[in-house]
Amino acid sequence: QDMKIVPPQVWREKENLYTITFGICEKCGNKIYPYRPVCNKCGSTNVRKEVSQGKGVLTSFTVSYQHREGYERVAPTVVGTVLLDEGIEIVAPIAADPSELKQGMRVQATLRRYRSDSYNGLIVYGIKFRPAD
Repeated sequence: QDMKIVPPQVWREKENLYTITFGICEKCGNKIYPYRPVCNKCGSTNVRKEVSQGKGVLTSFTVSYQHREGYERVAPTVVGTVLLDEGIEIVAPIAADPSELKQGMRVQATLRRYRSDSYNGLIVYGIKFRPAD
């Protein structure tokens, strides 16, 4: 059997899987997500890397009852747009029962399982959002 999860690829993506990293252009103040070393507004290379605190407001969400191979245990899946306290709006998975969610509610980032490779037991974790305490 072939591996569905490739460990070197997961290792290369660990910063994006475990933190919400964005850039702030020192020249024009533009916030860049995901982080890039060049400002997409003014072209400056003077971009400071920042890590979000992972707290914000759920601005909208949708529920999907279809799943891909390896995601059977997490159906239905909820994906939402979150306006982070730092002023960046991102699309992210939501780890909550859809009946608990309301537009405008506070949410916070948490580390959750993304997928697993049942053949060799590898598990990939990443950031999802849940209702704030």
